[in-house]
Amino acid sequence: MRNMMSGSKKFMAAAGAALIIGSVLGGISTSAQAATKPDAAALQYMVAEEKLAHDVYVTLGEEYGVRVFSNIARSETQHQSSVAKLLDLYGIKNPTLNDKVGVFDDPKLQNLYDDLIAKGMLSLQDALEVGVLVEKTDIADLKEILAGNEPAEVDRVLTQLLKASYNHLAAFERQLK
Repeated sequence: MRNMMSGSKKFMAAAGAALIIGSVLGGISTSAQAATKPDAAALQYMVAEEKLAHDVYVTLGEEYGVRVFSNIARSETQHQSSVAKLLDLYGIKNPTLNDKVGVFDDPKLQNLYDDLIAKGMLSLQDALEVGVLVEKTDIADLKEILAGNEPAEVDRVLTQLLKASYNHLAAFERQLK
């Protein structure tokens, strides 16, 4: 979603574009970092990205009543919790605490959520395409962080999230067929 954020205008214009390239954080720092200290901004972004995915799926699931959204929303809750535990472990502030569904402190994330929901509300087909786009972007962001020098615990958690995102992507793609 970091990739989608700077391109959210392009996203709405393209309305079916695959992965949108860009960066909200100016690029996650993944170069030579001490293996004992994680990239705080990357983890804060990931917890917000997991919340955004959850919130999009909850909202679209309520609109369409399709099980894929509710099932994956539950999984995104677990993902958000996993990243939140890493934040706690390393004493990093969690930017998503007390945020309600569809509410984001970061105006760019708020705009992205609004854009994704606007597209998803057009039709079930569009909603499923939003799911594909969210998961493809999540995969790209996770790979970018994993390419860095993060502590083993961070790599372990993010690797599990990556595997889950591939499963989510496959589920949305099956629904589109």
